[in-house]
Amino acid sequence: MSSLNGILAESDHSNCIAMYYSLGDLLWLSLFFVILWYIWASMAAKEHVRRAASDHCRQLGVQLLDDTVLLVRTRIKRDRRGLFSLHRSYEFEFTSTGQHRYSGTAVLHGNRIEQLQLSPHHVS
Repeated sequence: MSSLNGILAESDHSNCIAMYYSLGDLLWLSLFFVILWYIWASMAAKEHVRRAASDHCRQLGVQLLDDTVLLVRTRIKRDRRGLFSLHRSYEFEFTSTGQHRYSGTAVLHGNRIEQLQLSPHHVS
């Protein structure tokens, strides 16, 4: 009976594989997930600004060119409540006559669009 208990105890430990992570491994893993979050959040923010710019252009009777916006600056800034959030600046191009390209800017602070501005342009 005692030899049977020894075999059972031995087999329980042989199937159990313990995984230990070093502090360096955990830091690399955390960095990986932070980078993934940043990429995902950046894509979502860009799409949010693109839709807002497209809607704004449509309301003003101009056309957003290439249906895209370009991220030109990202920084960390305090919002109105004093909390830190990402402050992203975007540029885009539009046309009013179909002949000339004009530039526009959009500023996204956190998830809120703070500024959406079109440069002076000809009205058709």
